[in-house]
Amino acid sequence: MSAHPLPSVPVLRNMLDDHFDLRELSRALGLDDLAGLELARRVLQPPVADMVSRPGKEVRARLVEHAFNVARAASPCECARLPPELPQLVEMLHAGSLVIDDIEDEATHRRGAPALHRTWGVPIALNAGNWMYFWPLFVMAGLPVDRSTAASMFRRTATTLLRCHQGQALDISLRVDALTQGDIPSAVAATTRLKTGSLLALSCSLGAIAAHASPAVEQALAIFGREVGVALQMYDDLSGIVSPSRKAKGQEDLSASRPTWVWAWLAEELEPHTFRALLRAPLEVIRGHLTPQMRRKPREHLDRAIHELRLAVPNVSIQSLERDIRTLEHAYA
Repeated sequence: MSAHPLPSVPVLRNMLDDHFDLRELSRALGLDDLAGLELARRVLQPPVADMVSRPGKEVRARLVEHAFNVARAASPCECARLPPELPQLVEMLHAGSLVIDDIEDEATHRRGAPALHRTWGVPIALNAGNWMYFWPLFVMAGLPVDRSTAASMFRRTATTLLRCHQGQALDISLRVDALTQGDIPSAVAATTRLKTGSLLALSCSLGAIAAHASPAVEQALAIFGREVGVALQMYDDLSGIVSPSRKAKGQEDLSASRPTWVWAWLAEELEPHTFRALLRAPLEVIRGHLTPQMRRKPREHLDRAIHELRLAVPNVSIQSLERDIRTLEHAYA
């Protein structure tokens, strides 16, 4: 069976414009007073539109589409359709998480512009970020899918939100200098799988569910998405230390004592005395302790994820998916 053609990704801003049309807004909010509806639109639409109008990589949207194609080829179902809105719903969840993350980290910028709370203030940004979690559920409820498919999508999304928030709790609470050296690798792995990996796993799960995939295929795709997220976080953490263009990000992680993959790898390799001394060292000294083997870990992790997916769907071509992932890997690396 030929792959389902990847649809052009709907522009999230256009979806929002449709939602904030007064007739649609009246239906969503259960209000019929035009003045009240106009006020409701005026206070919420601008900050949300500000965030979603900033260009991103759309990793999660592409994964929904690729997972749908892989699952449909692995478990052919002619009645399966990918609702065009579905890929962008995960992008909206991600955008909401970025807004909240920036508030908690006191970040200054996001996607080439001031962080939302810097422009709109914390209360408005916090409300907008939370709204971005709930709006995808509202849209999902209206997708043209059968009841069983809708229920599965809701369950996966609810589980993902729970896991992402648990991961964020770890991320903002743990300090590398307060953990034992032996606990650091586990802390970093758990945080990454929950906070970063879960949303990419959801992308793959939703695509698979829309394709009416078997439980085994959906699980394989979800694990693949999660491990892609882990690999990309590895690249992100590593580039903050080794890339001159991302030195500010690396310095921010060090100043906040964030448990990153760099610390996880060093914790596994260094003697306790050397490791503890490195916790107070400048970025350049830490960079000097990164071995070639450590620098290869993100690529090895991604290679393993692709290999495991091939084993899970042996009769399905994943060439298009791998090509997109490799392009993304290059951007992160």
